[in-house]
Amino acid sequence: MTFQKSLWVVRDKITTKAAIDDLLADSVGWNVRDLVVQVRGRGDAYYASALEPRAEALVSAGGSLGTDFDPLAHLVRGGAAVGVRIHAWANGTFVWSSPTRDLPRSPTHLVHAHPDWLLRPDGVTYLDPVGGKDWEGIYIDPTEPAARAHTVAVFEDIVRRYAVEGFHHDYIRYPQDTYAASPEDHAAITLIVRETARRLRAARPGIVISAAVFPDPAVARARVLQRWPEWAAEGLIDLLCPMAYRTDTADVRRVLGAARAAAPATRMWGGLMAYAGERERARDQVRAARDAGCDGVILFAYDPAMRDVIDAFAGEAER
Repeated sequence: MTFQKSLWVVRDKITTKAAIDDLLADSVGWNVRDLVVQVRGRGDAYYASALEPRAEALVSAGGSLGTDFDPLAHLVRGGAAVGVRIHAWANGTFVWSSPTRDLPRSPTHLVHAHPDWLLRPDGVTYLDPVGGKDWEGIYIDPTEPAARAHTVAVFEDIVRRYAVEGFHHDYIRYPQDTYAASPEDHAAITLIVRETARRLRAARPGIVISAAVFPDPAVARARVLQRWPEWAAEGLIDLLCPMAYRTDTADVRRVLGAARAAAPATRMWGGLMAYAGERERARDQVRAARDAGCDGVILFAYDPAMRDVIDAFAGEAER
């Protein structure tokens, strides 16, 4: 099988038609035929949704784009025209963050509409769940059945209404094990993954279900209750993307080798970080992923300002 290459595309790169058109042109130029594009970032929608509010970045741009602009629809149409497959990337349990710590503007956002669904450790507020310096954002409580049901319904809605190649889980985990009432709460995360697989495959047979995961299986299991080797063994995931974000290439090779050993029968793209100006590092880490037994690589993340690094990444993956 051909060694594959892909790019993660963060939601701020799809807020205009021109940006999407440039993205697709760049993808063709690099011969990158799979784009994993973030369309649910923080409990919001970069597509037409009746279940979650329109992303604030799109609302802000509404004056020039109009309120009907649908980034995912534009991506799917454009991708089909130029031979680029679009995978819809959706953050799962992580539903809000703000650099200024503001709450969502929309009253329909689940943070406002369903505060009872949120993960709030005892003794701290949900806006500052770990007490300060490591603040990340707001998560749902995976053990809350209504929160799980809503999450899966959002995922199914995307796949049912858009002709995407794949669906990509991210933040399908706890923020840390200390937020769980019990180590056995990992089962709630797996329930989301299992029900997602059942519903998405019924809605769109042949859909490729992928997941961005912590690369070290032991760390994933202990620290964030993410038991992805079990998901792979059960056939719930078609493609794993272990996030081997390391500057040390030997460490990238090591963690991807451990990931490959933990799920030997599941397709795997080694997740690499694009470091500004580090062309040779990009090449070396693509080779490390290949040496570790990965079927391909995926780079975080598409950025026109880092064209030199993506050139090196794409060229090495083509060899």
